[in-house]
Amino acid sequence: MTDTDLKATFWDRVENVNVGMLSAQGTDPRPMAHHTRRDDNALWFLTAVNTDIGKDAAAGKSARFQVCSGDAKIYAVVDGSLSIETDRAKLEDIWSPVDAAWFEDGKDDPDVRLVRFTPSEAEVWASDSTAKALYDMATSALGGDTANPGTHGKISF
Repeated sequence: MTDTDLKATFWDRVENVNVGMLSAQGTDPRPMAHHTRRDDNALWFLTAVNTDIGKDAAAGKSARFQVCSGDAKIYAVVDGSLSIETDRAKLEDIWSPVDAAWFEDGKDDPDVRLVRFTPSEAEVWASDSTAKALYDMATSALGGDTANPGTHGKISF
């Protein structure tokens, strides 16, 4: 699979993941729901102004997002940078009813911070379908070969 193909697979599959672990440099990972916007080359997060992520984004820190989803058939470690976005149109674009549960005044809550995670590079494991992976493992075991249940590689954004 080429870098371009693996990158497309990453974006396709990360859209089907609800939560990953986000951490800025020097901080512990936090579970965070993301909004995928391939056209922006970004993952978007909503947080409160005084959270670690909110402060780290305001400082423009480098960050890491980790994705682990058997259902979406993707595992990835993504490095990039955080920033605060103040464009109201972008907030309107990504806002969902689930986000409203976290903020008393919804998207008008003064604590809402829209955080952009811009990936720079990633290591991605994209597994095949469960049936194909099981078949591959079984035939590899019978034939004495090593199983190859999917694609692995590094990509740049």
